[in-house]
Amino acid sequence: MLTVRFEYIHSWTNHAGFYMARANGDYARHHMDVVFSNGDSFRGTPAALLARGECEVALVRHKDLFSHQGGDTGLVAVAALNQCQVGGVVTSVDSGIHRFRDLEGRTLGFPAAAYRLFAELKEAMAKDGGDIAKVNVVSTGGWESDFRSIESGTFDAFVNVLWWEPFQGSSSFDRIVTIPFDSLGIAPHYSYYVCVRREFLERNEAVVRDFLRDTALGYRRAADDRDAAMRTLQDPLANVSPAVLAHTLDIIAPTWFDPQGHWGPMDIEAIRRYDHWMTGQGFMTVPESESLAAIDGGAITNAYLPW
Repeated sequence: MLTVRFEYIHSWTNHAGFYMARANGDYARHHMDVVFSNGDSFRGTPAALLARGECEVALVRHKDLFSHQGGDTGLVAVAALNQCQVGGVVTSVDSGIHRFRDLEGRTLGFPAAAYRLFAELKEAMAKDGGDIAKVNVVSTGGWESDFRSIESGTFDAFVNVLWWEPFQGSSSFDRIVTIPFDSLGIAPHYSYYVCVRREFLERNEAVVRDFLRDTALGYRRAADDRDAAMRTLQDPLANVSPAVLAHTLDIIAPTWFDPQGHWGPMDIEAIRRYDHWMTGQGFMTVPESESLAAIDGGAITNAYLPW
């Protein structure tokens, strides 16, 4: 059995390729019984669970990858889930907010302890000619707000994932405005790495190659056949309307592939630049010299992708 730990406490449309590969029997053809796991963070981050051997594959953030290096249990990123980051500002057409500087004088819902996102917001405001000090930033605590917080008048806008939370409301999709951090080139990065333990990779190189090949095929199928992807996702996402599933798949699918149409590749130099930004902001738990040494030592590799 191969357990894949997702990054959130719930599945979402960004996992479509994994579900498609399993539903189509791709994993089974390579004798892999793949189980998807998610849940609360009581036992730690996906990276911590992976390092302890409680799963074989995990979707891991940049900082967490480099917090779990060294020895056989050190983590290795073998693919990128998306070719961009996922965050930005969500609002409605009626708010009159169409760019970052329009947030001045407005109330913005912000996830608690999301310090990296706040650093990105400050940079985006400054780059767009705005002043973060003029934004009424309200912590949402442990609640990840969605578009219903706009409809209820709780916030004028909120910061969250741009491909999911914006569409969890009753408004028609054309009333929703999303403003990505990537639109201004703020700290571009891969939001999640597909990771395994180093010792697992060394013992199971063929398994990792097959898993990545099958997953890449699953993402291509999910992008090319939206109806099949919806049928596959509707069971794990039974609380989500088909309209929302269809719309979010349309938006998220292009982010799965690089300009050559490949799922998974990582630009090592771009990762180095992001690591430098993260270190400069004080978000890394290890010195930059250690994270760069880990990159040089193979902590991030495209060698097992089928391209």
